[in-house]
Parts: sequence; C-alpha cells; structure tokens
Amino acid sequence: MRASTVSALIMGMVIGLIGLVLGIYVFADHSGGKLWFYWIAPILAIGFFGVMAQLAVLYWVKVGRLETKGRARK
Repeated sequence: MRASTVSALIMGMVIGLIGLVLGIYVFADHSGGKLWFYWIAPILAIGFFGVMAQLAVLYWVKVGRLETKGRARK
C-alpha cells in the first residue's frame, strides 16, 4: 500500500473529526448569535463526518484493499 493512500485516509478522518468537534463546540458555546441557529451545527458536523468516513471506507474498498492483495492500480 502506498504512503499517499494511507495519508489520504488519515487526512479524511482528521478533517471529519475536526468538523465534528467544531460542530459540537458551536452547539455548546452560546456566546453570540440566535438560539435557533444552533440546532443545525451538530447536524452539519455529523453529516460532514459521515461523508468523510464514507469516502475513506469506499476508497479503501475500491483501491486500498486491491493493492494489498497485489493488484496494481490502473
């Protein structure tokens, strides 16, 4: 498996986790803004984390797993 594959998977997970943490922080910190804005922050953060996790898993299924079996990438 290539180092770029591993680093891309790690970066996808890190970006997803950062988005999740920032969404929770925005939901918990009520220092400014209107209260009705805060319900969307965790939904967007969880959705973004889910998309990043799905991207990493599908990349592993389509590319990474085949490379570990010895099949070269096209």
